[in-house]
Amino acid sequence: MPLGSKSDLRVLIAMSNGQAAKGARAVFKEQGAELFQVVEGKQAALEKMQHVSYNLLLVEDSFSDLGGIDFVRYVRMSGSPTSVAPIIFAMKTPSKETVVEARDAGVNKMVIMPFTTTSLLKNLADIMLNPRPFLQVTGYDGPCRRLKPHVPRANERRISPQGIMPLKKLQKVFRGI
Repeated sequence: MPLGSKSDLRVLIAMSNGQAAKGARAVFKEQGAELFQVVEGKQAALEKMQHVSYNLLLVEDSFSDLGGIDFVRYVRMSGSPTSVAPIIFAMKTPSKETVVEARDAGVNKMVIMPFTTTSLLKNLADIMLNPRPFLQVTGYDGPCRRLKPHVPRANERRISPQGIMPLKKLQKVFRGI
């Protein structure tokens, strides 16, 4: 079940790299996004997030003032409608540690900079067509980190699916309803 349509997109592009931000902005404009804003610093991002409920974020790993991973953690813990928005994380120099840290911070998808239009569109399509359950549990807010369907081998330790946001609710938040 798709998350929504590309015309529903309200995108916050949080990148200090102006050239990459312009390229990303052009991609989202071409896809028919409803709104797209480019910010270069934490303060500008926070101001924009107070006035608009974004449903997709593109965050650079070296985002100024705070750092990309810390900014993602802040967004996830904020409790605003934007806190459940899918996040694409752009990395300049990926390493295993950075990828794991970004995943644990609540990132949905990752791209390597300089990214191509194709890679950005592929990640966007995957987010919209195959949304992962969103978890809100103690110590973690973000998409389910299980990439494959979970089949318990022994007794399941989870008694009930607490903290999992139903897809219908996630779709409503995405559409701004």
